Amino acid sequence: MLIKKVKWKIWKKLPKLFLKQHRLRGNKQVHRNWAQMPTIVSPPPIIRRQSEKVDIIICVHNALQELQDCLKSVLQYTTPPYTLIIVDDGSEEETKNYLQSFARSTGAILLRNDRAKGYTLAANQGIKWSLTHSKADYIVLLNSDTLVTPNWLDRMIACAKSHPRIGLVGPLSNCASWQSIPKVEDNGDWAYNNLPNGISVVDMANIVARYSARLYPRIPFLNGFCLLIKRQVIEEIGLFDEETFGLGYGQENDYCIRARRAGWLLAIADDVYVWHWHSRSYSHAKRLRLTKEADQALIRKWGSKVVSDGVTVCRKNRVLDGIRARSQVMIEREQWISKAKSRWAGKRVLFVLPVAAPGGGANVVFQEAKAMLSMGIDVKIVNLERYRGGFEKAYPAPEVPIIYIPREESLAEICQGFDAVIATANYSVSWLATLDKLRKPPIKGYYVQDFEPYFYAPGTKEYFTAWASYTLFPDLVCFTKTEWNRHEVKEKTGADCTVVGPSVDIDLFRPRPRQDPEYPDRPIRIAAMVRPSSPRRSPKLTMEVLREVSQKYKNNIEIIIFGCDSKDPAFTTLPRDFPFYNAGVLTREQLAFLLNEIDIFVDFSKYQAMGLTAMEAMACGVAVIVPSKGGARSFAKNEKNSLVVDTSAREACVAALERLIVDDDLRLRLQQEAIFDICKFFPEQAAYKILEALFEVR
Repeated sequence: MLIKKVKWKIWKKLPKLFLKQHRLRGNKQVHRNWAQMPTIVSPPPIIRRQSEKVDIIICVHNALQELQDCLKSVLQYTTPPYTLIIVDDGSEEETKNYLQSFARSTGAILLRNDRAKGYTLAANQGIKWSLTHSKADYIVLLNSDTLVTPNWLDRMIACAKSHPRIGLVGPLSNCASWQSIPKVEDNGDWAYNNLPNGISVVDMANIVARYSARLYPRIPFLNGFCLLIKRQVIEEIGLFDEETFGLGYGQENDYCIRARRAGWLLAIADDVYVWHWHSRSYSHAKRLRLTKEADQALIRKWGSKVVSDGVTVCRKNRVLDGIRARSQVMIEREQWISKAKSRWAGKRVLFVLPVAAPGGGANVVFQEAKAMLSMGIDVKIVNLERYRGGFEKAYPAPEVPIIYIPREESLAEICQGFDAVIATANYSVSWLATLDKLRKPPIKGYYVQDFEPYFYAPGTKEYFTAWASYTLFPDLVCFTKTEWNRHEVKEKTGADCTVVGPSVDIDLFRPRPRQDPEYPDRPIRIAAMVRPSSPRRSPKLTMEVLREVSQKYKNNIEIIIFGCDSKDPAFTTLPRDFPFYNAGVLTREQLAFLLNEIDIFVDFSKYQAMGLTAMEAMACGVAVIVPSKGGARSFAKNEKNSLVVDTSAREACVAALERLIVDDDLRLRLQQEAIFDICKFFPEQAAYKILEALFEVR
């Protein structure tokens, strides 16, 4: 085996003024009209039990044990209506007799060749029978050394039906060239990807389905080991090429090229996992020889450019990379969840989150509260009634239950029965004082996400409140994201914090099919958060750097900012005399959409306690620039997955951004590394460590 874009049907349109274009007087609108782009990522399509007629063709050449396991899995996990067509391609007596008995007992169609003709001819033999005797909507070619899993066919058909031009569909697997997870290649050959100890094929399939976003990535080549083909495709382009690929190997690549040239799309059902033993009918040496011969035949037929271009897309597909990267941590995520359930299931935790607008701190609380829910924790968030309007606009569909209270003093009234109550901002720590009056006071926690005295002018009331918050109660359990934040708090106040580690929602923030072509068929897109109300975020410096590169690179780049309203008086004092778009204040879902559409994200803050937005951008496959001061180094590795710069030096900020603009290889390398590296910071690990800090480390 030589070896994108999902149909987004449920998009909502942006309000006309959601994204506002700012441009120099007299300039015409350039680049994309962002006001016509959707606001949020589309939810995955609903999987329904398939009702279409399907013919499943299994070509067999010996390997009896694997064949028996394959047929057992098909009968156990395939939803009718379907017809099973078995082509016995010259198997020996034992396999021949078994198949005859199997066909009699199950009603399967059995076609027999006394001498082996080769996979391609055997597959065509089954397809011809289907076209002649059946009215099946789909045909599935399934190798006899596979194990299918629950709902596999329903899910593959759902993928095929997600777009009218999807003609071929394949699943993920342990060993299926570009469809393999978690690794594609190993020591110069295709990876085999043995299952971890204690994980069965069905377990793996259920985990894949659970974490899938059902993106259905488009790909130029699909592996033939489990290939669903729409009947209309076969009627239009015909059967496999027996003359060129009669012995098997290469026939599916040829078929993929022919289907694409006829205007059909190829997609991966990324919520399906089918096990593949690989080469059980042929020896490893014979497989390698057949593969090499088939590759040469494919190049002779179509030319090296057609083949190599397709391979390049398969190898550097950002959506597939996102799926592969997440598959590398799926089992570990499940292990953290299982371990937490065994220790703390049933515990009740309340986060105090008094905010009226979206922000990084609140986003962290939501992603880790959601992870706790999966661990069997009864977790809720409490906010003030006066913030309800803005809060529900910022978080319109929270997956964590929300409680509203009329005033701060009302907190104790709802805390009876909770095991821990966690403040999330310095000014809410004092609210926990009323908990001591309860019959069984909960543990007091403080989620420290910055050294918050830095937010205020020294000597102000707010400054002293923030400073005192870390030591307000002798039994306060403080925890934070990074060693930098822990050091700042301990050095200045004496209070110690447990470091729970950086985290990011890798399920929401991930590479998805894009609306537009990739660069260079459009300008390079650069995004930055601009918050005039937060001087530590360096809004003036950010706009100055963006203006400088805009003036130099003009229409070769496109600049989008977000985080503030264009009518904010403080925003109007910033440099604005260059073309850019202001996306305004975004929800998490809107931000996930925007970050998926850009190439570069810059954060020129004076420091970052962690740098959540940069992590979210990396999770979407974006090249990022982060400040060297602060905690961003906990996930950002300079020149490896990001650029880390001294943001106190304006020229260093400009130079770093220019490097990412002009050096395509650097930008692409950082983007790809970011996709894989950032997935190590999934929320379940941080959630576990929070629970451990609250209930064990005392």
